[in-house]
Amino acid sequence: MNDLPDAEEVYLRYITEYDDRDLEALLSAYRDGLYLFLLSYVRNEEDAEELLMDTFAKLAVDKPDFENRRNGSFKSWLYAIARNNALMHIRKHKMEAVPLEEETAADANTPESVLLKDEQNKMLYKALSGLKADYRRVLMLLYIEGLTHEEIAQAMGLRLRQIYNLIDRGKKALKKTLEGMGIDDAQY
Repeated sequence: MNDLPDAEEVYLRYITEYDDRDLEALLSAYRDGLYLFLLSYVRNEEDAEELLMDTFAKLAVDKPDFENRRNGSFKSWLYAIARNNALMHIRKHKMEAVPLEEETAADANTPESVLLKDEQNKMLYKALSGLKADYRRVLMLLYIEGLTHEEIAQAMGLRLRQIYNLIDRGKKALKKTLEGMGIDDAQY
């Protein structure tokens, strides 16, 4: 992913100087990963895109406070905002959070098609999409987004012990799924 090394500084500069280029830099850096994360909560691509825009609209309009010492990393804080938006959307529309469809859109302009360029990533994404939603989310945040266990706990609103358990069970389920797909040499 194209994380912004100084994302916290960019955001703090945005809320003090109101320079839209800073918000655009944050959107550019976190768009793809947040989109996939939101898509794991809702099965509809338009809803995921709308929730993504709602997340950045919240940053633009509400300018919530970010304090590194209390909230962890900027990225985990941003993902927590996105998760809260997704959960509110699900409650509002009385939806059930469901797994992603196994097949992704073939449109070459979608963020997931950019992220899934090679066959290995497609196989991994397909295997992840078959896992329970919580397993898929923690493994995506760990391996694809590169968040620490503590950041994942913050982003998902769970205790650290729960994250360790979900990751352990998720790895076992992913290994079983990949082995069922004929991949026996995957590294975890």
